[in-house]
Amino acid sequence: MTIANLSKRLEKIEAARHIGQPIKIIANYPVGDEDARDALMNWRQWVADGRASVKGKVLWLMQPPLTVEEWTARYTPTDGHLH
Repeated sequence: MTIANLSKRLEKIEAARHIGQPIKIIANYPVGDEDARDALMNWRQWVADGRASVKGKVLWLMQPPLTVEEWTARYTPTDGHLH
């Protein structure tokens, strides 16, 4: 099986799973206008990258979970205050 064949099969599967392009966005983090436009225009790539999922006509954007180091840096108190 070639890459081209696999790509065609993937496109068929995606076409069967989704009916039309998403028209709304819901995100668990602040999304700027430029990123929102990019997400809607390139939604299949965002889904393939694991940055989004599609449910009905809504594109759900998900912020990747923090690494242990990121979480520690963000939530470890310094001088009695969080970062």
